[in-house]
Amino acid sequence: METRLAGQELAFEGERDDDEAYAPVHYLADEADEPYRVLEAVESERVRTEGLQKALATLDPRSRRIVEARWLREKDAATLHDLAAEFKVSAERIRQIEAKALDKMRKLLPAPA
Repeated sequence: METRLAGQELAFEGERDDDEAYAPVHYLADEADEPYRVLEAVESERVRTEGLQKALATLDPRSRRIVEARWLREKDAATLHDLAAEFKVSAERIRQIEAKALDKMRKLLPAPA
């Protein structure tokens, strides 16, 4: 026991920011990689995706087009003015349609865990 207590102290997180520096914290398992966490994340994503598809299916074609163009594009999301020109209505009307559609979808989507 005295040998252990007399040994050199080592910081848990290491003394340097180098990736190569030895620190005990580097040897701990990441909780995000636990199998149950991975499965939980996959299942949660599946439920959200299915819920989103069901919620979108309840919208009329115009509302669905607006929501998809404004919120579901990876790049180049449409502006209110772009959609107003497409549907030949005011940007304010597009905003109203969007708000009503999003509210309807929120009611149908499962609550986040």
